[in-house]
Amino acid sequence: RVMGEMPTCTGKTQQLAAIVRDCRRGSGSRVWIVAHRRELVERIEETLSRHGMGKEDGRVRVMSSQWLSRNRKHMDEEPDLIVIDEAHHALAETYRILWENYPEARKLGMTATPCRLNGKGFTDLFDSLTTSWTFAEFIGKGWLSSFDYVSIRANSRELRLIDSLKKRGADGDYPEREMDGGRNRE
Repeated sequence: RVMGEMPTCTGKTQQLAAIVRDCRRGSGSRVWIVAHRRELVERIEETLSRHGMGKEDGRVRVMSSQWLSRNRKHMDEEPDLIVIDEAHHALAETYRILWENYPEARKLGMTATPCRLNGKGFTDLFDSLTTSWTFAEFIGKGWLSSFDYVSIRANSRELRLIDSLKKRGADGDYPEREMDGGRNRE
């Protein structure tokens, strides 16, 4: 049970695909990849497809945690490996069922943020944490370009516009159409 940490935009999904490919090589291993959003499921499926692991394979399944919690009882196989994308969400009840119902399956959690603001740890879920290079190391080795970042000033027009958005999705993000509508409010 390993949690792997890599900074945002450094290739977690590519790494996940390589691990799944290696796990499947020469064996009949069944792999479940679980993510918390439909967009992540689709992105993972696209990446796996580019690595020769399409949906029709049957040994690799990508699903949302919500779908799995609703359909778990109808699953006719058990996984050998469970990969959790955005593993900082693994403390949620929809993920806890993976540990309770599939105790023999190996677990790999991938995340850019192996900590939680509420201070709860992951040591009851994962035995070890592996870390990758830092942003600075990725930049220094030529894998990422240098970047500048900006933030919004307190009490700015932009912040007031963001604060005026009312709707949020189940994941806490603002839906794109709500944000696009904000451009027309000025």
